[in-house]
Amino acid sequence: MAAQSFYSVVSEAIRDFEDHGFDSIERLQYWVERIRKTAAETLTPESVLNSELTRALGGIYKRLVDDGQILKRHKGAERFTVDRLKPKLRAELDRRLIASRNLIKLNREQAIEKAAQRLAGWATSIPAGGSRAIDVKDTKDHIRKALTSLPFEERRVVIDQSAKFTASLHEIIAVDGGAIAVKWNIRHSAGYHNRPDHKEREGNIYLLRSSWAKEKGLVKPGPAGYYDDVTSFGEEIFCSCWGTWIHHLRDLPEEMLTTKGKDELAAARAKIAAMRA
Repeated sequence: MAAQSFYSVVSEAIRDFEDHGFDSIERLQYWVERIRKTAAETLTPESVLNSELTRALGGIYKRLVDDGQILKRHKGAERFTVDRLKPKLRAELDRRLIASRNLIKLNREQAIEKAAQRLAGWATSIPAGGSRAIDVKDTKDHIRKALTSLPFEERRVVIDQSAKFTASLHEIIAVDGGAIAVKWNIRHSAGYHNRPDHKEREGNIYLLRSSWAKEKGLVKPGPAGYYDDVTSFGEEIFCSCWGTWIHHLRDLPEEMLTTKGKDELAAARAKIAAMRA
């Protein structure tokens, strides 16, 4: 009923201007305010959208952090690293929820205002006294279009923010947990279209510029270069690429180790072999 209410108000407004045209500011303001009010009532309540958003991001947090699945993409990281970083990871959840709610609110306000603007722009073109040369269907579609695309935009916010939140959790574990490099992976699923430049990155290993291994002179960038030279996971809208984060020298290609790094890795392996012996 709410959606029909909005469309009926649009129809009433068109009929009124069809009969009278733009003959007064008062008439225009009356219909603009009715369009704004009814549009707001038509949309899914913000509380419902916020609950869906909380479930989506909260579910990601539980699966990755509470259940420890985040470690699957971090070669060499330990569970105690996740536990140590929980306050920071929780803060990221809260930060992302606030940002996403604000984005949804802004999109809704813009959609409502756009519908009102479209009505006003059309109405002020009708001469006083009205007109019988109005294409009613096209006019209705033009005014309603601002709202009909909003549910898609709201779903897109949840999907995109979920990808960005997932990427940010992994980056926190990587940076604070001592990762030294990351391998780029793309999404392989029917119907998903990876960006061409992202497909070219698949399998590339990027060095983290500020890692402990870089500071000690143990590693050097490979052919792919540094991670901060490319867009990060989830940075571009609808990006579902993900990283396998590398925390130990032994998991790097030999070409990314300096002479000092190779010596240190050899010494560590010799030590382990001696202990086993």
